[in-house]
Amino acid sequence: MDSRREHKFLNVIRSPLPDEDGAILTVALIFVGILALVGATATLITTTDTKIGANYKASGKALYVAEAGAQEARQRLRGLTPSISDNGNTGNALWKTYIKTDIGTIENCKAKGYNESDTNHHIVDSLQTGMDYTVVITHQTDDQTDGGNVLYWGDVNEDGNEDGVFERTTTVSEKNMNIYLITSYGTAEGSTKTVQLEVTRLPPITVKGALYSGTSSTIKGSVAIDGKDSCGGSPKPGIATPTLSSSPVSFIGSAESTGDPEYGDPTNVKYAEDPALVVQSMADLIKKSADFSYSVNSATSYSATTIPGPGDGWGTPDFAAVPPTCSSCNIVHYDTNNTAISFSGSISGCGILVVEGDLNITGGFKWYGTIIVTGALRFTGGGAGNNIMGAVITGESADGDVLTGNVDINYCSTATESQTDNHALTILSWKEVLAE
Repeated sequence: MDSRREHKFLNVIRSPLPDEDGAILTVALIFVGILALVGATATLITTTDTKIGANYKASGKALYVAEAGAQEARQRLRGLTPSISDNGNTGNALWKTYIKTDIGTIENCKAKGYNESDTNHHIVDSLQTGMDYTVVITHQTDDQTDGGNVLYWGDVNEDGNEDGVFERTTTVSEKNMNIYLITSYGTAEGSTKTVQLEVTRLPPITVKGALYSGTSSTIKGSVAIDGKDSCGGSPKPGIATPTLSSSPVSFIGSAESTGDPEYGDPTNVKYAEDPALVVQSMADLIKKSADFSYSVNSATSYSATTIPGPGDGWGTPDFAAVPPTCSSCNIVHYDTNNTAISFSGSISGCGILVVEGDLNITGGFKWYGTIIVTGALRFTGGGAGNNIMGAVITGESADGDVLTGNVDINYCSTATESQTDNHALTILSWKEVLAE
């Protein structure tokens, strides 16, 4: 084969395909484009996630700021100095008080409806300067407008049905407390949140006698139950019970019940008290404001020094004073988990004692205020008597109440009514307002 034919033959073997010059560069550019797209997408996602995280953080801060404003209003309505008061305006549906911070300024209050020329409108400075919130406090009304009827919280309603259950009502009574609507606008890092609370003071507890026994009672020994008001008010029956006949209350020995002369029965017991008190409902509402709350699951005995318990210091009543008094005002709650709590020795306290279950007492127990027991009270007294200055309310129990020994229960209107004062306002509702 000559050289020309050989060269041509080799070229045919070496170049069976079209010219491929630049193919690798094309593929590389495609990969670079893909990587750029992936990188841009990742950057976009990261940036978006960062913004979402920042917005979420700012939103959370704003919610906490709004909640702080609402809690300041709640505490100042309670009496935290300087307090916020609606004295003289409790029935005024147009009454409003605004709280402003140095950051928020008065202009924010004006944006929320504050009118300097309106005598129903009041404005106060916040107790802090580090957060930005504006708070509006109004009286809640039945149609939630400025022109509606003011709503109250209490046991006295339109039907006059005092059964111990607190309800919303438009009935004006010294025993019914205003329902306040607190709207708090919080701002943080460009985010704004709004929370709204309905709060109210704890109304006085409905008391029907020095001892209200939900089922049956055995009163024996030297027990003395007196419904005459030791604190200067109107008397009540020594014992009141929803039972229809006189048989469930038994007096043995020198035990006696005295009180309102309207009940000429020598035992001074008011039978068929209507309506019956819903004692569990009373307990459920009052325990929300407890200063001391305990959970037990057995009938273990607690002495005056037991901690947690009586040793925490519930107050020391002064029964020698005229009228009797106490400088403390506590709400003590025991959840016995359907069992009982037993007190022994010289335990004392002032305020409201709420026991879910049975309460067993031995020794020189002393209490100034109201004792509410959803089950039965079994009290074996000792010492010099003069044990309870206020009232006792018991619920339904198959065993019934048993009081024996040297036990005194004396009705005192001041002890039962004033002991609901100065506690944290009960929150009836809470919500975040998503849009106005």
